[in-house]
Amino acid sequence: MTRFPVIPAFFVSVLVFVGSAFAQGGHVLQGRVILPNGTSPANPVKVTLTFNGARVFEVFTDLSGHFSFAGLRRGTYQLTAEGDGETFENTTVYADVVAFGSAPQIFTQNISLRLKAGKRLPPAGLVSLEEMDPNVPESARKEYQKGVKDADEDRPGNAIRHFREAIKLYPPMYAAHLALADQQVKLQQYDDAVNSYKKSIELKPDKAAPYVGLGVTLVKQKRYGEAIPALTRSLEIEKQSSTSFLFLGIAEFQLGDYQPAETNLQRSYEIGKQPLANIYLASLYEQTGEPAKAIERLEAFLKDNPKDARSTQVREAIEKLRKKVSH
Repeated sequence: MTRFPVIPAFFVSVLVFVGSAFAQGGHVLQGRVILPNGTSPANPVKVTLTFNGARVFEVFTDLSGHFSFAGLRRGTYQLTAEGDGETFENTTVYADVVAFGSAPQIFTQNISLRLKAGKRLPPAGLVSLEEMDPNVPESARKEYQKGVKDADEDRPGNAIRHFREAIKLYPPMYAAHLALADQQVKLQQYDDAVNSYKKSIELKPDKAAPYVGLGVTLVKQKRYGEAIPALTRSLEIEKQSSTSFLFLGIAEFQLGDYQPAETNLQRSYEIGKQPLANIYLASLYEQTGEPAKAIERLEAFLKDNPKDARSTQVREAIEKLRKKVSH
């Protein structure tokens, strides 16, 4: 019989706070992945952050190519944007986080994807190989590009209208369906986003991005059982996605499937140092009667994020867990 976890009140406060302030705390390193002509890639690009040879975080860019890493200490970081395997190669740049004073600061470092040897840059204004498909009407391309511009300028409502129009003009346009789903998520139109991600999967079943988007959206809707197959499939395609491992672990945790949840949350942390992985692991260990392990995970969270805005709530949780250990 499926067991649904009863999360203690102090953990609920930590989880809620972490969820609402996931990208807050410490220094921030942000930027944008761009093509050599300055345009944005059509699909999300995986960006990995490395420090002293150790992988620290991993994220996917948004529609306009933006990424952000929070809770960072001073130092020199390596940023690697993953190529598409066809036209662009993996591209690495370095960024110095050299802060003065104790206040958190924001640093910016863009990544311009490098072309593979013998490959040519798509014509100006085109951001994907799909847009170069001669079957795509010019009118659909223009609507799609207008949508990208609106999304880049944080106008999701306008972007949605343009993407819908592009799809109306050319229904098989995968990039437009995926972009539409991402913008629907921004406006919390989750049911619509689920349908758009599913259509993206129908068009490109070998792409990880729509499975990740679908799984994460279903978790946000608390449709945990439905989220698991999508996230599992995404990991069959992209085996090193800390985001997929994280949300798969969260879904399993919420369903009371603690053993696989523990494995996947740990994997998420190993690959991408996801702060939320430690919080959920701590809650999992509290649920299974292992407060000492829970304390270890919360202390790891504080070590990784020493100036995080969530530190007070996490320390309070640690103190309550220590009382359990002492009894």
